[in-house]
Order: sequence, then structure tokens, then C-alpha cells
Amino acid sequence: MLPATGTKYKKMKYFLIIIFTSVFFRGNASEPLVPEDQMFYEISDYIADAIRSGNASALAAYFAPTIQLSVPGKKGDFSRTQAEIIMQDFFKKYPPSSFSVNSEGKSSGTNFYTLGTYTSGSVQFKAYYVIQRTDSEITLHILKFEIQ
Repeated sequence: MLPATGTKYKKMKYFLIIIFTSVFFRGNASEPLVPEDQMFYEISDYIADAIRSGNASALAAYFAPTIQLSVPGKKGDFSRTQAEIIMQDFFKKYPPSSFSVNSEGKSSGTNFYTLGTYTSGSVQFKAYYVIQRTDSEITLHILKFEIQ
């Protein structure tokens, strides 16, 4: 058979151009994650998993050398070691039933925040943490648990 000619061929050609163009622009409409942003999300996921499992040691692996920490009965700036002990006590007193991330994102060029809900039995906490890039690493700088 002979290839389509005339008007049918032109309509098909324009149709294909429109389809390919729309797919191209639609595919690029959402910005891909910058590698640094991807690292923030990955580290945030590891921190959330440590909280979810009540693993203070795994959580402390992401602590900055000094961390702003707030849990019932303890509030202030603590060394990594002090903060790990405080979190061990917190998880012992309030073992995790669940932890869910409600919101997360970049708050400034080097800060990334996460808001969540931590549940221990019948007690619910608002959880909040901030991770930050310093030099060549991303560390946890602020961690707060407030009873709702």
C-alpha cells in the first residue's frame, strides 16, 4: 500500500508532534530532586526509622556534636553522648507504638525539617526535627517531642 498522502498525512504528523511535545513538557514539569535534597530525604528517612523503632543508638549516629533536644523533663543543648542517653531514657519511658511523618521539606539552603506524630501507648507527641548540612556532612541539630 502507498503511504498516506495529503491532508491525512499532515494531520497525523501534527498530531504526533503535539503528542510528543506534550509528553516532553509534562515529563519535565516537575523538577527532579537535586542530589543534596535527595540526601536530606534519605537521612530523614533513616532518622524516622530510628525513632519508629525506638533505637537511640541509631538515632545518635545522626546527631550533630551539640544538639538542641527537648523531651518531657529535659530541654537544652546537649552533647551527642548526653542526647543519646536522654533518648534511651525517653524511649524506655515512652516506647514507640508508631511514628508517622506529617510534613517535611527544605526550610532554608542548608536546613531540612520534618514534622511528625510519635505515639507511645495512649500518649501522643508532636515530633519535630531539623537536619542541616555543615561542611561535608548532614546532621541532626534539633529534635523535639512535645506531648499533645
